[in-house]
Amino acid sequence: MIDKTDEFWASATADDIDEYLKAFADNSALDVKPIICGCGGDTFTIKCDRDERVIQVKCEDCGAEKLLADSAEYWDSADPEDLECPLCKNRVHNTRVGFRRRRNGSVKWVYIGVRCTQCKALGSPLDWKIDYEPTDEMERNI
Repeated sequence: MIDKTDEFWASATADDIDEYLKAFADNSALDVKPIICGCGGDTFTIKCDRDERVIQVKCEDCGAEKLLADSAEYWDSADPEDLECPLCKNRVHNTRVGFRRRRNGSVKWVYIGVRCTQCKALGSPLDWKIDYEPTDEMERNI
């Protein structure tokens, strides 16, 4: 259950990122997928560049790094920064990706949702429009 009483919504579970992203995107049909490492870990430090619209996650359990969605295409021109919780400055988050789809099913917009593992605050540090098709390869890269 999401606590909506403060400026930043908070949640006891990562599953509530789905509801948060749907409200943030104003789209109840948003297709939200969890980011889970190959080792099974679901907590990550994050580097992102809002201008270049790129995001990299690093698993807290095994240290594996992954560029999400189409970030690999733009990473070399990016200047990524560590993502910190705006409330407690923690750098470890649960992460999910939401896809807004076109009528034909391809992705039109990508939303990143996070939940701070320390203070439980929910947020969306990054979203971007997709101007190409097909989007199958990008979708598999989460």
